[in-house]
Amino acid sequence: MRLQSVSLCAIWLVVLATAAPPTAESRSAGRARAFDTFRLPNSTVPTHYSLYLDTDLHVGIFEYTGNVQIRINVLEATDQIVLHNTRSVLTQLILRNSANLVLPVKDVDYDEEKEFLVITTSSILTPNSGSYTLDIDFTNSIDRNDQAGFYRSSYEDDQGITRYLGLTQFESVDARTSFPCYDEPGIKTTYSIRIASGTNYHVRSNAPMLGIQLLPDGKKLTTFATTPRMQTYLVAWLVSDFVYEREILKEPQLAIATWAKPASSHLLTYSVDASMKFIRAMEEYFGEHYSMNKLDNVAIKDSDYAAGAMENWGLVTYRETSIYFDPDTQGESQQVGVVTIVGHEFTHQFFGNLLAPKWWSYLWLNEGFARLYQYYVGSISHPELNLRERFLTGPLQRAYTQDALVNVRPMTYYTETRAGISNLFDRIAYDKSASVLRMFSYAFGELTFQKGLRYYVQQNKLSGVVEESNLFAALEQAVKEDAVLPLSMSMHDIFRSWSNQAGVPEVEVRRDGDEFYFSQKRYFAEPQENPSPSSWWIPISFTTPSNTQFETRVAFWMPPDVSEVAYTIPLAAGEIVEFNSQSTGYYRLNYEPTLLNQLIERLQEDHRSIEPAARARLIDDTLHIAYRTGDNYEAVFELLTYLRQEADYVPWMVAYENFKELQTLLRHDETASTLMQTFIAQLATPLLERHGVSRRMGESSFDEELRLIAIEMACSASKSCKDIARAAGRRSDSYHDPAEVALQCVTLRQLGTDERQSFVAQLMHALSTEQDSFSRKYIEEVLSCSGKDNAVVLDILMRRLPMLSETDRATELRRLMLYSDVSAEELIQLIQAGLSSRKLNTSPSMLAMTLQDLAKYITEPAEANLLLSVTSQYTPFMAGEIEQQLAANRRWIERNVEPLKTVLGQRVTI
Repeated sequence: MRLQSVSLCAIWLVVLATAAPPTAESRSAGRARAFDTFRLPNSTVPTHYSLYLDTDLHVGIFEYTGNVQIRINVLEATDQIVLHNTRSVLTQLILRNSANLVLPVKDVDYDEEKEFLVITTSSILTPNSGSYTLDIDFTNSIDRNDQAGFYRSSYEDDQGITRYLGLTQFESVDARTSFPCYDEPGIKTTYSIRIASGTNYHVRSNAPMLGIQLLPDGKKLTTFATTPRMQTYLVAWLVSDFVYEREILKEPQLAIATWAKPASSHLLTYSVDASMKFIRAMEEYFGEHYSMNKLDNVAIKDSDYAAGAMENWGLVTYRETSIYFDPDTQGESQQVGVVTIVGHEFTHQFFGNLLAPKWWSYLWLNEGFARLYQYYVGSISHPELNLRERFLTGPLQRAYTQDALVNVRPMTYYTETRAGISNLFDRIAYDKSASVLRMFSYAFGELTFQKGLRYYVQQNKLSGVVEESNLFAALEQAVKEDAVLPLSMSMHDIFRSWSNQAGVPEVEVRRDGDEFYFSQKRYFAEPQENPSPSSWWIPISFTTPSNTQFETRVAFWMPPDVSEVAYTIPLAAGEIVEFNSQSTGYYRLNYEPTLLNQLIERLQEDHRSIEPAARARLIDDTLHIAYRTGDNYEAVFELLTYLRQEADYVPWMVAYENFKELQTLLRHDETASTLMQTFIAQLATPLLERHGVSRRMGESSFDEELRLIAIEMACSASKSCKDIARAAGRRSDSYHDPAEVALQCVTLRQLGTDERQSFVAQLMHALSTEQDSFSRKYIEEVLSCSGKDNAVVLDILMRRLPMLSETDRATELRRLMLYSDVSAEELIQLIQAGLSSRKLNTSPSMLAMTLQDLAKYITEPAEANLLLSVTSQYTPFMAGEIEQQLAANRRWIERNVEPLKTVLGQRVTI
């Protein structure tokens, strides 16, 4: 409120010069018009921004001044201009007409809840009366700790001197915190940006640089070309002394560069090369050239970048460990990470940037495409990385888990508030949407789907603003042209059954001779008394040894609101049929017992006769259906025993994720936990024998990750594995290889108190002196296995957790819960203390996802109550979902622990 009062007092100096003296009432910001929505009235729209900023980062000053001139068109008669502003202190506000004459301003108010700046004019502004210009001077600061808006980061140079930089992170609604603007995704216009900085600093922004002008006092002014029409959340700039590596592509010319602190200059080559390959593959795939002639990547210190990565048009930002690659110490797994994160953000240059969502309801039109094509275009640009298989073990698995919740939202979902919008950046927007898009790509054939997406781009790039119906119309045109959809069916109806309806289908299959009967219902993770009557248009695919025509293409569409559908599949003697054999359809399969037993027998006889994707899907579906009912574990564990012969990455990764879930939920029952760990170790021991404990030259990322799985699972209950790990772990002083990290974690868990504390002290010393970001990351991972021997360890973990990727965060929490001495209660208390002292800096959405991940592992009442207390205080919008997860955990224990112990007791000898 203090900033608001100063801002208004300054503005009145201008208002008094151009209008009658305002009343005392009109001076109060609290008097602002009561708006009934968080949406802007949009009676006026911007047509161009000229933005100027004056920074002094080079001398360690974090305040900045600015001026924004917003050219405005009036759409309907009004006496108010309403836009967004927060944090900026306005020192002057002038309104001019198209003749450059100053117009009187009657009132300037601020709606704090809506974050609206409300400017009331003395006369009515009318359409078709020419453009107006809103000219605002303001001051602000980058000395903020929420890692949003325009904020500061830093690094230490070779001399130990702290060097500061300023960067932006505006998505979703934080452009308004850095300069006054119309901060909504469907409002697109152009920007001309000028930024003053120290002469020894660089300034980068969305558009190419036009020129540099020297200023007094050791400063310079950098001017940039006008941007394409874009929304405010994509506006970006960087003020730093970073260095770069750059390559130039021809026909058309495109400069690709990666910027980073000077000490990391040797880690940039792979990201530049990956960027060049991906952008060209993407342009070819979608039949559209990238809009500008330069595209910069920027590497930001992990602890200073909660967003992870951001697709700013022409100036993409990432965490350092996401974009760096050291060929001397890192393998293919890190290359996978670089290609997929670059691919995600570059796909956004079309889906999200060129085509912007009309409102946040359609966020999935951004994130679903980016998530899918980081793998699928990445498989074209980098075929050696086998990225399409990784979609099955990553996004698809996460989507199934999230979509099984009772109160999960649909893909298209309306909300207006800051917290509500932040909450939309979830697994539904990213992973489910990508899985649904992928399903349709296979159902219609990739070439037809690709054609539809090209239509989508070409038909909408001029307006640049889209909603889901635009996508459906373009796909409809393609599928009808290629005759891959019956004329009686509508793409709009089919796709809306997925985008406007929550949940994932469960398809039940039974057989009578050559007739197969299918029914559908919504899959829930646990039994429901009154399940919702959901149904979808489901593309059913299948394969048999003699018929692979419908292995990925749709054999028939299972319609909604029909109790059962029959389909004839002629089978020769001894043949079995696999449905959804490549996991292309987004649905769970529930086979009748006879069909399931036939598949299990085939796996035991020759697992390679069934595709890896089908083996993975069978493991996951069968396990989760058993979790829901608490029965049929005899068949489940008979199925799982085939894993002793399994060598493929996809089935093992899916099994591994399920085993992690089982271990965490069983950890409070010592008998069940020990039985489960022993069973898992027996399955994984052949895998460890196959891959060993040390990385081999030239091995694939799949081999690297299978080794990590084997070490973790085989060593959980195998004494011989623990002995191997202890010998290897104590010998190692390497902090680059993930396998070494896994071995050192096993070692730490076996050491006595004195040895353990000595080892932790050694690691702490290494952490205090290590500058390499990857080495620091791995040291911190090892420390997380050491438990509560050192309070500093816990502090490191809690500063690190919110900065991790979704997958890494879940892994880190699991490691804490299973393998350290830190209890869930202590962990939650530490989070609570960090939040109350403001030492734990994270955005509401990142905190919500961390608490959501933690909730999966909580089964004890005291732990649950404490977590709910923290959630209610800091992320109340997540309280209902987390409470539901905690209750579901308790019911899962009641249904499953005793049946699991019974079956495991018959198979495992402790």
